[in-house]
Amino acid sequence: MSLDLHSLAWHRSVGKLIMQLDRPEFWSSLIRVLNEYVQIDNWVVLVFGDHAVRVISLPEVADSEEIDAFIHRYVKGLYLLDPFYIADRENPQSGFFHLLDIAPEHFRETEYYQQYFAQYISVDEAQYNVRLDAGTTLCMSFGSNLRFTQAQITVLDMIKPWVTAMMHQRMGFETDPAKNLAEPAPWAEALTQLEAQVTAREKDVLKLL
Repeated sequence: MSLDLHSLAWHRSVGKLIMQLDRPEFWSSLIRVLNEYVQIDNWVVLVFGDHAVRVISLPEVADSEEIDAFIHRYVKGLYLLDPFYIADRENPQSGFFHLLDIAPEHFRETEYYQQYFAQYISVDEAQYNVRLDAGTTLCMSFGSNLRFTQAQITVLDMIKPWVTAMMHQRMGFETDPAKNLAEPAPWAEALTQLEAQVTAREKDVLKLL
């Protein structure tokens, strides 16, 4: 069996990613590898649930306005209008999905497109999904300012087994994805334990966080 340079480069990249599965930079490293095949301008890793989405990872260098819109608009409710979320809730399954395959007719006229997609995702989007259990799906979504070509979509679909397998294994190093986003953090208990170790100013900062 012959291997071309692209195949060798991909297998070398996969080897490096496997070694980073337990490291904080895994998700950004995976995105950098995918960025060698398609242009990725924004991305997010999250878990879809029936009544909420849970953020797993975001770009460290993302625009603050984009992150603010994602946290305070998408996570707080706009996700319900996201074609990827709707498709997953209607037919949850692992795999690779392209926007053109799941977006409704007249997508550009939808509220979701006008309020969020056009400004913060831009032109095209694709997503890898991994079913975690009956009610949750791990998703790695990436958007681009350029339309993905059919050749690029084919490549992304071909490497799906490797990508989804690594995503699934990575979740062993993440916190419990079943926890609801609305679950309050135990700040009161933590502050009580730290009472004698922090200043009043530090306590105020912790409360704001």
